[in-house]
This record gives sequence, C-alpha cells and structure tokens, in this order.
Amino acid sequence: MKNGRLLIYIFLLIAIPTSNAQKKKLENPFETKGDLNSQFIYLEKTSTNYKEYKVITKVKFNKLHKNVLDSLANQKKLLNSKHEENNNQLTEINRLKKELAETNEALTMANTNKDSISVMGISMYKNNYNLIAGIIIITLLIVALFFFYKFNNSNIVTKEAKLILKETQDEYEAHQKKSLVRQQELSRKLQDEIIKNRKD
Repeated sequence: MKNGRLLIYIFLLIAIPTSNAQKKKLENPFETKGDLNSQFIYLEKTSTNYKEYKVITKVKFNKLHKNVLDSLANQKKLLNSKHEENNNQLTEINRLKKELAETNEALTMANTNKDSISVMGISMYKNNYNLIAGIIIITLLIVALFFFYKFNNSNIVTKEAKLILKETQDEYEAHQKKSLVRQQELSRKLQDEIIKNRKD
C-alpha cells in the first residue's frame, strides 16, 4: 500500500511540472537577440540541476560568453570614442584659449594708440576697432563655453555609463543571491518531503 502511494506521488511530481512546462514555452533570447539579463534568466530557467548547481550546455555557455564579450567590446569602443572626443575638445579649448590670449594682446596694443589705429594698412577709429575686437572676443568666448559645455556633458555621460554598469552588476549579484537562497529552500523542502515519505 505504501509503495502504491509512493508511486502515485512520484508520478504526480513528474507529470505536473512536465504539463506546466508544456503549457508555457519560454522565449529563447539567444534566437531573438535579447539582452544579457534575459539570456541569463533563460539559462537559469532552462538549465538542469546537479546537486546545488545549475548545468548548462556548452553551446549555450559559449553563446552567452560571446554575447557578453561583444557587449563589453561595444561598451569599451563607446568609452574610447568618448575619451577621444574629450581629448579633441580639450585640444580645441586650448587652441581657443591661445587665440583669446592673442586677441586680448592685440586689444591691449590697440588701446595704447590714440585716436586711430592702422589695421592691415587701413586706418580706423579706435571705437570701431574696439567694437570689432569685442565681437571677436565674445564669439570666441561663446565657442569656448560651447566646447566646455560639450566636454562636461561627455564627462557626465561617461559617469552615467559607469553608474549604469555598476547598478547592472549589483542587480546581477542580488539576483544570484536570491536564486541561491530559493534553490536552497527548495532543496530543503524536497529533503523534508523525502524524509516524511520514508517515515510513512
């Protein structure tokens, strides 16, 4: 009688998860180009168990490994391009600062002259010259401020990318811990049921 109950119980344990698995087929993110998180979740749900470990196929592991390396390469390429852009902007800012210093020096020399100034052989009134020089300086300052803004904006984007990467790593670690705790609880419950059934 006990053996009959045990056989029925084992049959139900095998049949119920199998029928539930047939009802809901997981979407394969490796085929649909899903993100890394969905690929990890898919591997976790579709991999088999061995003791307290998850067993995945070499093909799935290699595919996931390739996808992670591709994602890291893309992020590295993005960071390198941002770094190169920052360097270009710094060079441009230094060039503009040099031009601004030269313009200020020319303005100082112009102030030393009296009423008229000779520019490229053309004589001008001092007020007109000051107006033109001021426009050039303001334009250079606006351009310098624009490049300074772009540099700061790129720096903020880089910091945000690093923060997002850290948050993703933290979420992954938390997910791993939750999965391990859940798996340990299920193992304990299964062991308790096995012991209970042996006693019956």
